[in-house]
Amino acid sequence: MPYIWKEWLEQVRSKGLWFGLAMLMLTSLFLVAEARSFPEDMGFEVFLMSLFDMNMYLIPLFAMFLSSFSVFQEKELKTNMILLTKKESSLTFIFRKTISIQFTIIAAFVGAYLILAFFMIGFLHFKIISYLHFIVGLIVFLIIFNQIGIFLGTISRTKMQLISINILTWFFVVFLIDLIFLYVLPAINFDNLRIFSWIYFLDPMHTLRLYLEVHLGMFSLSHMSRLMEQFVFMDPWIFLIINVLLWPLIFFGLSVLFEKRGGSHD
Repeated sequence: MPYIWKEWLEQVRSKGLWFGLAMLMLTSLFLVAEARSFPEDMGFEVFLMSLFDMNMYLIPLFAMFLSSFSVFQEKELKTNMILLTKKESSLTFIFRKTISIQFTIIAAFVGAYLILAFFMIGFLHFKIISYLHFIVGLIVFLIIFNQIGIFLGTISRTKMQLISINILTWFFVVFLIDLIFLYVLPAINFDNLRIFSWIYFLDPMHTLRLYLEVHLGMFSLSHMSRLMEQFVFMDPWIFLIINVLLWPLIFFGLSVLFEKRGGSHD
């Protein structure tokens, strides 16, 4: 609990959290204004998918910057060395730091979208189930990219290095991965489609999009072709659970490993 309270105070005092939330709220309000002209039957779902497309560019960057700078600040102020010397191991330090960062940033962003829900209710044909599916996707998004940010903060030695590696990671995740998929797509056939599907849906952005499209009623899993059945061979929520367990665990383990190496080097 002291870690969470400390993290909350640090994030609230920083300008980064408020800048990120302000940008998300402002762009979301513009989308709300535009969605007022959408038809009622699927207009709210189309609005949520537009909101997801916007989040796909902004949230990874904000989450990684906020979480990585929080970890880097511990190293810069030498508080991590004090904790590791007195009572903490690298494992418990990263674990408690992870819990506090995840709780603080997720609470802030979900709180912002709960406030935005009042505008949705006032101006759109609000559907609570569709909105809850969107919030689930938002939380999964934040969990994964917060954990990546914690890892980036652990391995960075200077602020300039931290900024550079955040931007490069964001570019790789948001743009470069899809370009790689487009490059290898001509080589995909029915025989290797299952392998390609595993690789494709281990990208959380692809999995979240499929999850939202299915649960918002914009993509049906029934009456698919044999090719699509081979490609989407599991329910989207299973892919989602795999992503939300696999990537945070991998980057948590890497963070502990590099924290131990950094501590022994110091």
